[in-house]
Amino acid sequence: MFQRILLTTSLLLIGTIGHCQTVNEVLQQMGKQYSAARPFQYHSEYTLYKNAESKKIEQSYKGIFMKNAANEIYLKIDQTEILNSKTVNIKISHPEKAILLSDPIRNYFGSLDIKPLLEFCEIESFKDCKTYWEITLTAKNYSSLPYSRIIIQVSRKFFLQKSIFYYSSTVNFSKDYRMPKPSYPRLEVTNTNFSRKAVNATLFTSPYYFTSCGKNICVLASRLKQYQVIDQRNISNK
Repeated sequence: MFQRILLTTSLLLIGTIGHCQTVNEVLQQMGKQYSAARPFQYHSEYTLYKNAESKKIEQSYKGIFMKNAANEIYLKIDQTEILNSKTVNIKISHPEKAILLSDPIRNYFGSLDIKPLLEFCEIESFKDCKTYWEITLTAKNYSSLPYSRIIIQVSRKFFLQKSIFYYSSTVNFSKDYRMPKPSYPRLEVTNTNFSRKAVNATLFTSPYYFTSCGKNICVLASRLKQYQVIDQRNISNK
């Protein structure tokens, strides 16, 4: 359950410049940092709490984000790997020993554009916190978002250093199905170690995943040969 939340959240979002006056300027500069055709990587920590005020960690996973100069994306969250290249989208679930192949996600090539989110949210506040900017978004009535509120923190170098998601739907935290304990969870995503150094090129190459991959069949690399392949690519792209 938690990993599904993480993947949904991750795919949604996904030099110091002087003081910015408006939220639009901060979002614009942040977008430029993430969309630049340059290598980019950082580490992430995903922490789930039972409710909006809780300080007790229910679950926590670590992850890494990498983008190469071609704006292809490699993402790892705990035991799940995702590659979004120019030719294919690969999702590997190691616990399930399954690989899902699909067409590339065209609007997810390294950019981080918050503006589409503003169609479903309103800006509640914009604060200058000295070392970062904090933007609070609240979901509009009847929006399809699973969150009631989102808080994002943008560093002075225009990197997304933290996101806090307050969920509008409940999750059952009880281990006993006969005694459900529904609650509205809070997910905090903290990003650190931002770097423009060259990323591991191997993670973006086909041999890391396949020895060969054609229209109708893919032969997996030795490390994945026991995995099941679910191919959902459009037939015209195979």
